[in-house]
Parts: sequence; structure tokens; C-alpha cells
Amino acid sequence: MMILKIVLFPFYLLYYTAVSLRNLLYDRKIIRSVSFDVPVINVGNLSVGGNGKTPMVEYLMSEFSEKWKIAVLSRGYGRKSKGFREVLPEDLAIDSGDEPLQIKRAFGEKIKVFVGEDRVEAITKILFQYPEIQCIVLDDAYQHRAVKAGLNLLLTDFSKPFFRDYVLPLGRLREPRKGAKRADMIFVTKCPNNLTNELKNSYKNELKLYSDKAFFTGLKYAQPKKIYHKASTGSKPSYFLVTAIANPAPLEQFARENYSVSGVLHFRDHHNFTKSDLNQIEAKIANFAPASIEMLTTTKDAVRFMDLVNAGWKPSFDISVIQVVPDWNENEKLSFNKIIDNYVRTSLGDR
Repeated sequence: MMILKIVLFPFYLLYYTAVSLRNLLYDRKIIRSVSFDVPVINVGNLSVGGNGKTPMVEYLMSEFSEKWKIAVLSRGYGRKSKGFREVLPEDLAIDSGDEPLQIKRAFGEKIKVFVGEDRVEAITKILFQYPEIQCIVLDDAYQHRAVKAGLNLLLTDFSKPFFRDYVLPLGRLREPRKGAKRADMIFVTKCPNNLTNELKNSYKNELKLYSDKAFFTGLKYAQPKKIYHKASTGSKPSYFLVTAIANPAPLEQFARENYSVSGVLHFRDHHNFTKSDLNQIEAKIANFAPASIEMLTTTKDAVRFMDLVNAGWKPSFDISVIQVVPDWNENEKLSFNKIIDNYVRTSLGDR
């Protein structure tokens, strides 16, 4: 391990220097960020993947989409298309990205969802096409400083907090820890159910260096919902868990503790499932009694699997999806909602 760190150190130093210089140019306003007349909320993180951004974006939509006309803007990671486009329910994941499509299908006409690598250009086009939009939520744009957000929400995984991590390639951070000082609020996500006040206060003391507003959220899983029917017998199912997310460990632990799990198969985050992958899944599930085994997957992965079903894949087993949402302390939830509400109302003024 020490030899590997020595080999990687020059690359770490180069990356650290380049990212720090870029941030310095923005901090000194040598490179200027663009502001917009509508409130902009940025949901992001310092580390790569698996911090719970999509559940947080969906939480914001569930709480505020009835109150304001909201647009979600994402880069659309994993899509094959390029440039700016509006995400429609009938899109494929390869066109729009799995997470933007997941959000659009979940909320339908209540919100607008867009993808675009250039956020400044994208927001300009959104407001030109839909001048009625009152708030824009940026999904995973914490390092995209070309847009000046009114609120920066920084998420960090409880088991891998940024303040104990290092910049790539020695660690998982996209930028140095001091970048967390740009956050208006920091969320420690995926907290265990038995989180003690002592441990919580320990994290708060670490986070005070970066922000005076810290929230702690766990994960709450809904009951599995069947989205594809094929071989169900009506009896209590056993599940074969298949995921392509950044950190499947909490979901796997929950599934094993609460359901009968016959096996698991994990792919890399945003994986595009191939025919070979589907054959592998079919073969593994065929080792069990097909009528009593269902495939269990996430809402994000379900987007890709149902695209494949609609394209002609005919699995011999049922497919169920398990939704995950942030699990809040009620007082923290109310406090956070009040901050969001005040920010958007104040930004909109009399509009």
C-alpha cells in the first residue's frame, strides 16, 4: 500500500495543484461566476459518487414542487447524447442519463428536468423556453463554479466523510477539503439508525471548520414494488439483488436484514447493461427456483432495466424496485425546509 501511495503521489500533487489553482481563480474573481435572477440551489459533494444526491433532489421536489415551478438541471452522466436537452418520460436512459430520467418519471409534469454539460448555457435556455420557472436545482454541480448558486448543499457519506479523505488519486475527493467552506449547509448522509449524540457531536466539531449548519440524515427504504410481472406464484418471494450504484453496501445490508436474499450482483455506477450482463443475471437466478425468485433493484437501475424490457428483453422472473429516501430527524427537517422556503421566497420577491 505504501509503495502504491508513493507511485500515485506525483499525480495527486498535480491534480491537487490544478484544482486548487482553478478554485483560487474563482475565489479572486479572476474567473467570474454567472448569477441568474431565479433562485439556484446546488446539491453536490466533494467525493466521487454515492453520497445520496438523487434522494436529496427528489426530497426537494416532493416538498416544494407543488409550491413553485421548479426545474432540475443535471449533466446527465452516462448518457450517449451531448449538449442541452429536456428530459421527457418516454426518453431512454442512454439519451438522458438514468438519474435525470428517474427524477422526471417520478414527478412527471410537476417539474421540468434538463441535462446539459454547460450549466450557464443550459440555464439560459431553460429560462428562455420556460420563463415561468421560479427555481432551479442543480444536481451534482458543486465543482461547476461557472454558475453562482444562491444555496450550496454539500453531502458527505457518514462512513466516508470528506474530512477523513484525500484528493484523487490517493483518495476519493474531487477537490481539497477546504472546498467545503463554500457550502451553506453540510449533510452527513447514510447515518446509522443507532447514531449516538456523542458521535454526532464529534462530526459536528469536525464540520464547524467548514459550515455552521450541519444536518444528519439516514436512509429509509420503501417496501419493494413490482414493476415487471412474469413468474410470480403469490408466495413470499426471495430476492436476487442487482445494482449499478456507487455504494450498494447500505442497501444490501438492509435487504439481507429484512428480506430473504438469495444472492447479489453489483456493477459499477451508471453501468450500461449489455446482453452478456443480462445473460449472467438470468443464469444466476436460474440456479434457484424461478417462480419464487424475484430480481430486486434500485429506482435508478430500474430505469435501465425497463428500457431493456421495452426493447425486447423478456426476463423469466419478476422485477421489483426498492425506493430510498432520506430519513430525517423531524426538527432538522423542519429547520431545513424553513431555510429553503425563506431563500426561495426572498429571492423571488414580488415575482
